[in-house]
Order: sequence, then structure tokens, then C-alpha cells
Amino acid sequence: MSGMRPTGRLHLGNYWGALKNWVSLQDKYQCYFAVADWHMLTTGYDDTAGLVDNTREMVLDWLGAGVDPERSVVFRQSDVPEHAELALLLGMITPLSWLENNPTWKEQLQELAKTKREKMLAETKGGTAVKTEESTEAREELRTHGFLGYPVLQSADILIYGAEVVPVGQDQLPHLELSRDIARKFNSLYGGAVLTEPKPLLTETPKLPGLDGRKMSKSYGNAIDLLETAESLSKKVMTAYTDPTRLRATDPGHPEPCPENPPGCTVFALHKLYNPDWKTREDECRAGKIGCVGCKKILLPPIESAFAAFRERRASYAADKTRVEQVLEAGRKKAKATAERTLEKVRRAMKLR
Repeated sequence: MSGMRPTGRLHLGNYWGALKNWVSLQDKYQCYFAVADWHMLTTGYDDTAGLVDNTREMVLDWLGAGVDPERSVVFRQSDVPEHAELALLLGMITPLSWLENNPTWKEQLQELAKTKREKMLAETKGGTAVKTEESTEAREELRTHGFLGYPVLQSADILIYGAEVVPVGQDQLPHLELSRDIARKFNSLYGGAVLTEPKPLLTETPKLPGLDGRKMSKSYGNAIDLLETAESLSKKVMTAYTDPTRLRATDPGHPEPCPENPPGCTVFALHKLYNPDWKTREDECRAGKIGCVGCKKILLPPIESAFAAFRERRASYAADKTRVEQVLEAGRKKAKATAERTLEKVRRAMKLR
């Protein structure tokens, strides 16, 4: 079981970090893929205008990338209210300290407050006093029950389908361990193995920097979207961060992260993903035999080929205006049937039935 929040257009970081792996997992597992719209509200409750459109566009991206609704259950979280009931029940037994000690909670709070603060500061001319005030305001906006308790809802998302494995990266292990803790406590309190303890399915994800060398993120404005046109893709690739130590095309380059170029080269990272001959490019770069502009031009054909194939598949689904809702409705029925069975076992174990 896995999901994504519909917060906007997907980018290459989303694809290589999760979506590509989802497609391959369909060959080995019965998969549940959720549009996590309730989770979007944990941090974006104050801006829901684009939620419906973002959901449709994200599902089209999934389908274009190869997620098959005939083999996997593709659904919208809020269409299955059993998630909310299970989250409520699990919240009754989850110690507050487990949530407050979640290692990513404070980090997310700080990062989201920083993002909100930067947005506010971009719209004001205030000085230090304003910055402090806005920083406090941004933090308080995020100190909500929903944001603190999102791991409980996340646990309900996983446990309600009896998920045996959850694809996660190393940095997401604490989230899953909390779900395992909640399942263990529930089973200990109410007897039997009512809830399945999910195991992590560790996935290796390539480190994909954004156009400016930082982590690729919509909030940084440094992302390459999955649905770039040939023109917009070319424009973005040609502005991508390379090696600031190279003053001339004949200077030796540093494509990988190193003291001379800590972030590494974004163009080289893309070569490794899209160009089978990336090792030749690396050797030429280190030897000063190819300049950064020339390296970008060599990258464009293989990356555009992959984008063109994605655009074609996605367009075939988008041509039918009702296709996404049909997929989500079919997924809702399948997800709801499984969720109801689990929730009935939970109610009986808790003597609610």
C-alpha cells in the first residue's frame, strides 16, 4: 500500500522516488495506490482550490507512467470513510509522546514554517521584527491536531488493507515503525492478530537534484515536471546546475558530489538515469573534453524520448474526460470492500459490536 498527496504536478523526483517503483511492484504484489487527499489537508488545509484538478492530473500521471487500474486498486482516500473511522479508533490508543517524538514531525514543522515564511516575506517589505512575527505565525498555523496526528491516519491507511509490505525509503522507516507499534499495541490490548504488522520494502531511489542543485521540489521552483513539452524541457535542461568551478570547457569537471562541487552536477545525474552511455560523458567531463553546454545538448535526445513516450500514454487516458473518475470509482468499490472487512474485525475486537 502506498499513496501520494495531490499537491500539484508531479516531477521527476516523484517518478524516480516512488512512481517508477510502483509500476514494477504490480508484477509481484496486489497493490493499493491512494490519492491521499486527506493527508494534503494536514499541511495545506488553507488552500484547497486546486484539489480536484490536482487529483485528476496526478492520476493521469500515474496511468501515463504505467500504473494499471486493472491490476492495482487506484482510489481516492476520502472516498473510503473507513480510513477515518479506523484512524479515530487507533488514535484512542496512541500515546501523545509517540507522535511528539516522531523524528520527522519537528523537521517538517520547521521546513513548512520556513516555506510559509518565505512566501509571506516575498509579499511584504518588513524587516527583522516582521520576519520573527511571521515565523511564529507560520509555525502556529501548522500546530494542528491533523498535522500532529497524521501518522495515525497514515497507519490507518496501511493497516485497513492488511498491507504486508510498504515501499519506503530509508528516511521513511520511522513512519512505518510507528504504524507497526500501533498495530502491536492494538493486538496486545484486544487479543489476536487483528491488524497485520506491515514490513518495510526498502527501495533504492537515485538522488535526483533539482535544476539549482538542491533537492528537487515544487516549493523550490527547481523541478522538471513529468509533462514537460519538448520546448520547456529543453529550456529547463539548458539552465540546469553543473559545475561552478569550470570556467572554461577544457577545465576538468566534477560531475559527482565532492568538496569542489558539493551538490554534484544535475545534468550528470540525469545522464545516469536516461543516457546508457553516461560513463563516457563522465570520463569526458573529468578530462575536460566536453563543455557543460555540449553535455546538456547530448542529454536532450534520450530524455526527450522518454518524455515523449510518457506524454503519448498520458494523452490517450486524458482524451476520455470521464476516465479518471471511472478508475477512481472502480478503485473505491474494491478498496471499500477490503476496508469494511478489516474495520468489522476491529469493531468486534474492541467490543463495539
